[in-house]
Amino acid sequence: MVVPPKLLQEGYLVHFPSAWPSTQDARRDKTFRIKATNQVPYALSGGFIIPESDYRDVDLSNGSGTFQESIYPVQDDNLYEVSLGLSPGNYVVHFFIPATRHIHSLGAAGMVPDVSSATLVYLGARYPKDSPIEDPTIKFYLVKDLAPLILRVYVLPGVDYEKVVLQTTINKCLLDEIPEPTQDDMRKAKVIKYFEELRF
Repeated sequence: MVVPPKLLQEGYLVHFPSAWPSTQDARRDKTFRIKATNQVPYALSGGFIIPESDYRDVDLSNGSGTFQESIYPVQDDNLYEVSLGLSPGNYVVHFFIPATRHIHSLGAAGMVPDVSSATLVYLGARYPKDSPIEDPTIKFYLVKDLAPLILRVYVLPGVDYEKVVLQTTINKCLLDEIPEPTQDDMRKAKVIKYFEELRF
């Protein structure tokens, strides 16, 4: 059995479906071949020390704000494939994009993750065991001018403080558009979904 690589490689194809908004016309409903890749490891801000029952929002978008990591691409022909590994510890991570909307809410009224709730803090939460640094399973894709992706790191009760390390590998991909992709190209291409497709 052949095990495919965990990261996109040179020569691979990616497709951005029409669900991407018109503000993303540089890639919306287009197919690309990856011309080159470069893997960049980065522990976000070198780690965070957070007290018990408290949280920190880590903004991955570009800027100079507090805990703004600036790991988004700045060129239209770049795609960043980011793997996220979580250090062991007594905490959970929630994902928001844009800043006020959680990725993993449910349809019923009030079923939205909330770190101030004794029960909803666990809704949609990711634990360190879900994506360990040695073998990360959480992956997301960043492009120029994408809405801010926020990681909310919440330290659970039971410890005074927790040192949290969010270890990323940023796989920088240089894209070359295929103007008229064949059916075979489309079959082989990895589909990069727009985040709103995850909310239904």
